[in-house]
Amino acid sequence: MGTPSSRRGQLRGTRPPVRAVVTLVAVVLLAACGSDGDGEAAGESGGSGGSGREPLRSDMALLEAASFVSTSVEGRDLLPGTEVWLSFDEETLAVSGGCNTSFGAFTLDDGTLGWESDPASTMIACSEEEAEQDAWVADLLTTGVAVTTDGADLHLASGDVSLVLEREPPVALESLLGRTWSVVGTLTDGTTSRLPSRVRTPRLVVGDDGLARLDTGCNTGRTRVQVDRVSVSFAPPTVTRVGCREPDRTIERIVLSVVDGRSDYLTYNGWVLLVVKDGNGLVFEVR
Repeated sequence: MGTPSSRRGQLRGTRPPVRAVVTLVAVVLLAACGSDGDGEAAGESGGSGGSGREPLRSDMALLEAASFVSTSVEGRDLLPGTEVWLSFDEETLAVSGGCNTSFGAFTLDDGTLGWESDPASTMIACSEEEAEQDAWVADLLTTGVAVTTDGADLHLASGDVSLVLEREPPVALESLLGRTWSVVGTLTDGTTSRLPSRVRTPRLVVGDDGLARLDTGCNTGRTRVQVDRVSVSFAPPTVTRVGCREPDRTIERIVLSVVDGRSDYLTYNGWVLLVVKDGNGLVFEVR
């Protein structure tokens, strides 16, 4: 996942015309690390509490095409050189505690943010300490965390843990060139799923000029990748025609449906990339 700064992200592109989502995407933290002691903590869980903040709502413009990174954490000690990062999509939240990224459908009800169901996750090798930090960050969303905003920063509170996150600047899509994109999850019918363990990891090895070697998890071939300010486009791929068994056949079908033409929607944080096209999506780890 690179340096801490490379994990910071942002939502890019236009809203998908379908109920498609994922990824990559983002948002939140919170809470007040104020000096008012118990009174401030009560304000976090029950509303603005006179702090000038209000509960976060899904219709707030603050969440449009944005990602957030922690500037303050209380109640937990972050590992040196790490940070908490969140990014929102219409229906998907992406969260990282410093190593892997969890992503999945979320709910935001009366200022309480949580996972709608068990999230999927990238699966890079982490130290025991990094894995533990990822786990407690993701668990905040399992139990539900109170989120408020002052119109710029996000504040998140759960029990004795509170965080403040600030909005991150965009990540240039040009940085996708010259890197390897490995599929770690898929999106179909609004549902995000981990890549089946029996399937060879689909990937794109993208050159600086955009020419790319493609592995669908069953067949191999080539395509060309082009990026602009808000989207990524793929030339029609040419691939071998080896017969695929399940679940390889289904994964290949999703890969080829996405890696052909211009994306409808994407999010990218410099490390995790979600590309959605025609209702299907791929979550890539980019290295």
